[in-house]
Amino acid sequence: MSHLHIPDGVIAPVWFICGYLGMAALLTLAVRQVSREEVASKIPRLGVLSAFMLLAMNIPLGFIPTHLNLTVLAAILLGPWLGVIAVFVVNLLLALVGHGGITVMGLNVLVLSSEALLGYYLFAALRQRVRLELATATATVVALTASLALMIGIVGLTQIDLLWLLQEHQHGQEAETQTAATMAPQIEGDVQESEAEGRHSQHTSLNRFVMLVVPIGMVGIVLEAIAVTLLTSFILKVRPDLIACQDRQTEKGE
Repeated sequence: MSHLHIPDGVIAPVWFICGYLGMAALLTLAVRQVSREEVASKIPRLGVLSAFMLLAMNIPLGFIPTHLNLTVLAAILLGPWLGVIAVFVVNLLLALVGHGGITVMGLNVLVLSSEALLGYYLFAALRQRVRLELATATATVVALTASLALMIGIVGLTQIDLLWLLQEHQHGQEAETQTAATMAPQIEGDVQESEAEGRHSQHTSLNRFVMLVVPIGMVGIVLEAIAVTLLTSFILKVRPDLIACQDRQTEKGE
């Protein structure tokens, strides 16, 4: 859901360099945190979940211009740091097929990794205190809301052309194309009015962008929370050993 669909040549070099540096630091930490035994036992699971996430991110949700990420589900099943590695693999493949540029991949990895890390640790903290369904739904909603806020912050900092961004982030859907067309006169009006008065239009346009993205994003967050909760509940019934924090609790008990 919180995925920047920005092709190469649009974002300023300073921002994609910062994104890559942050991604490199995060991946280095992830590799150091994962033990060899954990990697050996979960490589097949990593491949399957990466493919599942890749598929989900390429299928729009039909009536709203967004898609599932399933990053929280991946972290719950893989653990937080293998979840980060899965996010990197998925974003690399998405960038190679034009679903967001190579230059913006670092920022996308940071945004989606925040979902995996926050979602996993919230789920693990709540798992022993409340019902599984409530723990999963709460972790998913909080993690995706935080990543949505992070994405909006990145858009504001990088000062991307917001009208252009709305038109790019379509997922091939007529609904979002019409929404972007509706927003176009408002954003263009902000630009013209601000230029006439000698003021920068970024703040006003960003406010309008937020007013459009947040309602759509919240609907997507609710749908993803439902999907992740149902999948986690099913997995717990048939294969409870697949839950990563369950594995760690068992190891501590032993």
